[in-house]
Amino acid sequence: MLNHENLSDHVAKIIRKMILNGTLKPGDKVNQAQLAESLNISRGPIREALHLLQNEGLIKHETNKGTHVTTLSAQDAYEIYSLRALLESKAAELAMMNLTPAEFTQLEKLLEEFRTSLFADDLEKEAICDINFHKVIVKASHHQRLIRMHEQLDIQVGAMFLTVVNKLPVRATKVVENHQKLLDALRSSDRARVAKEFSEHYIHTLNELKDAQGQLTI
Repeated sequence: MLNHENLSDHVAKIIRKMILNGTLKPGDKVNQAQLAESLNISRGPIREALHLLQNEGLIKHETNKGTHVTTLSAQDAYEIYSLRALLESKAAELAMMNLTPAEFTQLEKLLEEFRTSLFADDLEKEAICDINFHKVIVKASHHQRLIRMHEQLDIQVGAMFLTVVNKLPVRATKVVENHQKLLDALRSSDRARVAKEFSEHYIHTLNELKDAQGQLTI
């Protein structure tokens, strides 16, 4: 029996899966009444679930326009990816000196979960693994202001992942390979290599999005 709070989480999981598997596409309107009817529940848990998804960056609510699945503009993508490239390259340099064996084991476990979710075509799990992988590294920087700045961008992570899945499906299939490069760089203890790999992790994606959309200039 689900209580009210668990019901909201359950509904968020259902809607999140609808977004990530393409049932709800970027730009689609999210109709609360239809969702409540189809799930046979009141609108209260629907509203709370949508608030959770808004915090993840998967949906956007605008006054007089309603609630829609997020679509990143060219400028949005440029600002988010370029800023994360700057923040994470510095965070990774600092983390390189602090990562413990237990944290390296955690990163390896997340890579294995990445691989499993990729084979299972579980986009929701892939997105969660992506968030957690980068959080472990940034947290190991021990730079509290940098960590807080990075957390402020977390609201955009869902939209970033969704944009890549829709615009660059081939790159999405290389998620394990791309993250293995980051882990290998951290293990190398080579500061220049770490900064380069983490910066390029985002800049390469940004350039590929530019080519796909024909709009971005960096």
